Parts: sequence; C-alpha cells; structure tokens
Amino acid sequence: MAFEGLNYPCWELLDCQGEVPQSRSGHTCALYNNRYLYIFGGFDGSSCFDDLYVLDLETRLWRRIEAGGDRPSGRASHSAVTDQLAGVMYIFGGSGSHFGYTNKRDLCEFCFETECWRLLSNPVEDTPSARYGQSMVAYQQGDQRGGAVELHLISG
Repeated sequence: MAFEGLNYPCWELLDCQGEVPQSRSGHTCALYNNRYLYIFGGFDGSSCFDDLYVLDLETRLWRRIEAGGDRPSGRASHSAVTDQLAGVMYIFGGSGSHFGYTNKRDLCEFCFETECWRLLSNPVEDTPSARYGQSMVAYQQGDQRGGAVELHLISG
C-alpha cells in the first residue's frame, strides 16, 4: 500500500567503517548528543561481553573504547540510559551467561568526556534487587539547568 506525498520513518542500512562490534544479543544501545551511539555488553551464544563501542553517526565510524575505571562485568539483558546534562551513561543489572542465576544489581556510570567507568552502588547493600530484562528511564523534573536526575526501573 503506497501513500504518495507522505513521509514515514523507514530503516536505512548505514555503511560504517572502523572497529565494528561482533554480532551479539541482549546488548544495550544509548544515544548521546544525537550523534554518538554507544553499545555495551551482550551475549554471543556462549559468553557475555564487557566491551563498549561508539558509533559516530556523522562520520559513520565505529570505535572500541578502552575505558578506565571500574568497568562493569560482562552481561546481557541489562539496561542503559544517558543523562545529557551530566554527560554520562548509566548501566544497571543484567545477567551473566547463566541467565537467571547470575543476575546483577550494580549501578555503573560511564563518563563520556573522560571515558571512565565508576561503580555507583554497592551491589551487596543497595536496592533494587538483582534482575535482568528490565527497562530504565532517566527523568529530570522541572528546570533543565539544575535538578537532579532520577533513574526509574521497570521490572524485568
């Protein structure tokens, strides 16, 4: 069925160069500054990844990031969200390759400027409970210049 004169979103295959990530499932993608697409983790059928890649959507160039700090362990079915104002990405939960038996409940932050990870929560003492397959959104109430960002989980 064709609709003349109407534009609908459609898929476009991008021809990208650089260090392209290998095939995986259960990874997360997070967009930063409407230009950079970050991919973390995932599963290849036998093990979970702890790697981080970025695709520059303007130059269509992939780059593997050798991040500093406390890198999260390999996982899949975790959640990720960016905070544009703070310039960070948050990763929460997920599971190792024994899905359902190796669930995680750590909250990690990746700083785009310094390319460093930081563990924000103690996975032994903090809540919420360990889980995988959940969604997460960042919500900033009121003035975009000041207020704190709240992270909300939708149970997996």
